[in-house]
Amino acid sequence: MASTIPTKKTMSIGERDKLMSDIATKAVDEYYRKGENATDLQIKSFPETYLQQTIPYLTVRTLHRLEETLKRHETALKSLETDSRRIKWFAIVTAFLTVVLVFLTIVLARYPLEDIIRSLSK
Repeated sequence: MASTIPTKKTMSIGERDKLMSDIATKAVDEYYRKGENATDLQIKSFPETYLQQTIPYLTVRTLHRLEETLKRHETALKSLETDSRRIKWFAIVTAFLTVVLVFLTIVLARYPLEDIIRSLSK
């Protein structure tokens, strides 16, 4: 008799991370609801217990902050890439205009302006 093992849907890394983040957030919410009745005396009496219970929460919170920071950095990087493209385009246009200006300067230096105007009017 062959047993069939149910196959789980494979997830992308991003989907898996989002799912685990959502699960951790729900767990932290539940933990907070259960622990919000703790008194200072209870915490002082059993600090190691409360530390063991709060370290996962602090870790999750830190990971969430890092995730938000990473998203801001990605947005800033995209903005810098756009700015870089604009600067590159501006440099090309400026170089072209400089070449045109140099050409016109050479033409005007070689031929007096009066000669150019006379030849255009003929």
